[in-house]
Amino acid sequence: MNKDRHLNNFGVVCRADTLLYQGAAPIYDSGTSLWFDRPARLILARGRVICKPFKSSHEARIKLVTDFDWLKFSVLAGIEEERREIVRDSLFVDEVRSDAVCTAIMERCRLLENAALAFCKQVFIENMEGDVKENIAYSGQG
Repeated sequence: MNKDRHLNNFGVVCRADTLLYQGAAPIYDSGTSLWFDRPARLILARGRVICKPFKSSHEARIKLVTDFDWLKFSVLAGIEEERREIVRDSLFVDEVRSDAVCTAIMERCRLLENAALAFCKQVFIENMEGDVKENIAYSGQG
């Protein structure tokens, strides 16, 4: 739920001694995440959130995923309580807000799991409309 994702806002982890790439940064610039600018009563998992860069909505973005095999939904069990514990002593997150965010996180996890299950059930029928009819290399003429 970070609406500040754009093509200049991704991080990588590199070894300090060799600068060799290690992988994508697991959490990067998350200051505009988790409904930071919404009052507690407007924190909704299905609420409209402007997203960038790839698609303008979460629903459209999730359709770009072509493989959910890496995602272990069992690991997400209890994530809302982990989040609650992290902000327990925060001066800026009261119990009402924490409850709203945790409820929305759980719903987002369910939406993600449903999207993955729907993806697995898809049957792809090759649409040959618009395909090349003959295997002829372009010569640059005509």
